[in-house]
Amino acid sequence: MVLGRAFAALLGVMMLGAGAAQAQDSARIPLQDRPDGSGFANFVTVAVGGGAAHQVLLDTGSTGLRILASAVGPDVRLTNIPVTYSYTSGNVLHGVLGYAKVSFPGSNPAVATETEIAIQVVQSVGCKAEKPNCPGWRWGQAGVMGVGYLPVNAFNPLAQLGGNLGNGFIVVSDDLARPGLSPHLIVGLTAANTAGFRFAPFDREPDGRQPKGLKAWNTKSVQTCFSVDGGPEGCNGTVFDTGAASGSFEVPNRPVGRRVRPGSVVTTRVPQAGMTLSVVAGRSAWLNRYRYEPPHGVPLGFNAGGMVFRRYEIAFDAVQGRIGFKAP
Repeated sequence: MVLGRAFAALLGVMMLGAGAAQAQDSARIPLQDRPDGSGFANFVTVAVGGGAAHQVLLDTGSTGLRILASAVGPDVRLTNIPVTYSYTSGNVLHGVLGYAKVSFPGSNPAVATETEIAIQVVQSVGCKAEKPNCPGWRWGQAGVMGVGYLPVNAFNPLAQLGGNLGNGFIVVSDDLARPGLSPHLIVGLTAANTAGFRFAPFDREPDGRQPKGLKAWNTKSVQTCFSVDGGPEGCNGTVFDTGAASGSFEVPNRPVGRRVRPGSVVTTRVPQAGMTLSVVAGRSAWLNRYRYEPPHGVPLGFNAGGMVFRRYEIAFDAVQGRIGFKAP
């Protein structure tokens, strides 16, 4: 009887250990609503260099954590290497390269980088000369966490999490498809949490300044077609961008530089992933606002806008270089 209890206890410990190891294959990081009342959840809480928790924009359309100097903790190791980074919005960040551990308060289980990673410590936020009225950063926004995979010195923090957690992530913010959802990120792709997704490939980027052993991908290379009211399609490499308030694309016989007329039906299609989404265009940022624009940005391409994330779960695979879509 004693031996039986001992064996049962040992088996329980073994099972607990196996369960704990399995749980660490993925983790959940909460997403918070934007402070503008739009209802879209694309902010995430980070603590940098042993500092306090701050909210930053989760941006699948850029790469690297870029955070205000006032929001980092005492354990950040600063360099004298200047860093300037700009966005299509017109915002320009000036600062220096730094190194720090990054954690995600509220995650389950706890999530943090195992080592110091390169970040941009932002000393000022300005505007491009051609966009003097750029939006800047709203009160309460301490930075931007770019989770794309372009080869820059401040690389995607999620790709630098330990073990399986760094192999990709899923944005779960499809509140319009599933009212009552608690938006979150899933870090660490597994066979279980990617079941039901259909994928399209990214183009491979040449090795650059990203950390050794990590792959770089052009997340703006997803071949995507747009049409308006059933008209002819415009197809090009496209980024699916949590940081873009509007979708933007070019279609035949429509003048660029204008908004899509409210009431028009905009259809977004990713043929390789079998994804099709139709939205009635309107004037609301993060919801239904679209513009006719030629391929733009670096690298050139279209932008599907944040509104797609409100209707689909979207997965980013860092290892195989692909994007996945899952409808509710």
